[in-house]
Amino acid sequence: MKIQLLVLIISIAGVVLATFISVFAVLRLKKSHQTATDEQKNSGNANIAIPSKTFEVELHQSLFQDWGSGVEESFQGEKSSFYLEVNNHGNIPAENVMVEIAVNFDELNDFMKDHTVFNDEDNHSFYLSEEEEKVFISFNKVESIKHEINFHLENLGTIHPVSAEKHGIKIHLPKWYIYLLNIKAFNENLDLFSLNIILVYKDPNNESKLCTKEFLIEPEIHMAKREEEPFNNKVKYRIKGELIIE
Repeated sequence: MKIQLLVLIISIAGVVLATFISVFAVLRLKKSHQTATDEQKNSGNANIAIPSKTFEVELHQSLFQDWGSGVEESFQGEKSSFYLEVNNHGNIPAENVMVEIAVNFDELNDFMKDHTVFNDEDNHSFYLSEEEEKVFISFNKVESIKHEINFHLENLGTIHPVSAEKHGIKIHLPKWYIYLLNIKAFNENLDLFSLNIILVYKDPNNESKLCTKEFLIEPEIHMAKREEEPFNNKVKYRIKGELIIE
């Protein structure tokens, strides 16, 4: 009788111990899974980048022309149709992305000292003026093409990771900047002021913190060719180059 009771007690103790071990294992597995989830969340990041871009354009009669970029939409006013693409090489989306296209006003002031009024042999001209603490650039006084040189701020929304097979977001450059690049292609002495692209977005791991990435555009002209068409007395310009994004 005593032996049977001892066997029963040992059996019950074994069941209790097995149950305890099973519960402990489940809790440990759950904690391990939660830790892995937290580590994955903390290791997630958004890596915003803007790749450099080549360009090859053909302009007719005037250097004050947009480049075009294969997009159908037509832009009015300050934007050109030429764009740079913002990509996310991270593993989580970048949300609430704001872009600011800005100029270095110290460099702009130096530029204005040397090039307040500019004319070239083909009668392509521009001049800069200050009106009510704003800077304007006007191209070819006859055509009255006038743009304000200011900070451009735009909400890009969410930029998904490249691995998610989502396309990047397009940033269209100011039209006045394209015109200046056209002139620079045929005038090596024209040193442009810097154009900066600043991206601001929330830190995915700490929404109260803002991330900022700044890019500098460095234009390189590889080929600039002016061609006269004797039969119709017109001129054609060909330009090749690259916008280096640093």
